[in-house]
Amino acid sequence: MRSGQLNEAFELLMAVYGDPLTTFAVRILRNSEQAEDVRQQVFLEAMQGIGGFRGRSSLWGWLCGIAYHRCLDLLKRLRQTAPTIDDLETLVGEPDAVMEQDRVAKQRALDRCLGKLAHRLRAQLLLRYFFGLTYQEIGEMVNEPHGTVQVRISRILPQLRRCLRDEMKG
Repeated sequence: MRSGQLNEAFELLMAVYGDPLTTFAVRILRNSEQAEDVRQQVFLEAMQGIGGFRGRSSLWGWLCGIAYHRCLDLLKRLRQTAPTIDDLETLVGEPDAVMEQDRVAKQRALDRCLGKLAHRLRAQLLLRYFFGLTYQEIGEMVNEPHGTVQVRISRILPQLRRCLRDEMKG
């Protein structure tokens, strides 16, 4: 980007970060078509706003922040309800032939448990554990102190573990 090769730089960004951003959006929105729209919005917004990127966070963190906000914007517009069990097949997709049965079951249980969380909490949890962002980065995205984000996530983890345990029993 610094050398002026913006198109090549954005092609590289889309190749590296496109799929993880789409997966994140699918887990928040519970709809693959909407997630693809968010992905396109993220890269369009990033391309238009790259001049305003100050480097206070990583480029990856910046893209995650855009994705987070576009997902919440869409949810507000749609007033989307929580997914049903029928939606899970779309969310999880076809299991990889190489994936063992236990791993597929755990993934589906996790998706069901995540689906029970409020959209904002699910998004923050995924930003932390799926994208590996720090509490500080997440706090900046959601305009809350990082300590608040950390406490919120730490309080939900035992509930998520109980849900996973219950899902795996049933």
